[in-house]
Amino acid sequence: MQEILSKKLLGNRIKSLRLEKAYAQSEVAAILNLSRSNYSQIELGNQYPSYNTLQAISLHYQKSYTWLLHGTSSISVQTAEAAIIKDLQATLHDFSFNLKRLEKQLLQIRIKLGITD
Repeated sequence: MQEILSKKLLGNRIKSLRLEKAYAQSEVAAILNLSRSNYSQIELGNQYPSYNTLQAISLHYQKSYTWLLHGTSSISVQTAEAAIIKDLQATLHDFSFNLKRLEKQLLQIRIKLGITD
């Protein structure tokens, strides 16, 4: 079972990237278009970054979302892709089933109304 995403671990990963590049919080906050206080709260693990902020961090440090969120790149990406494919297949199957059901209902209505092509 996948662990629940920890704000603290995510904040630590983001902070480690900043320190690796020797940036000040205010520099990164400006790049991300955030207040320094808001950025600080993300690093401290007191709040999650928004999707847009996470995307900007990912692009700025050239790290994948998977690495930022889970600390690993290879296994989680494959697992996520497999889950997306499985979900799409299930959705397509459901759609196909519902389409056939609707076609039958439409045919029954046409027969009741005496409509022929």
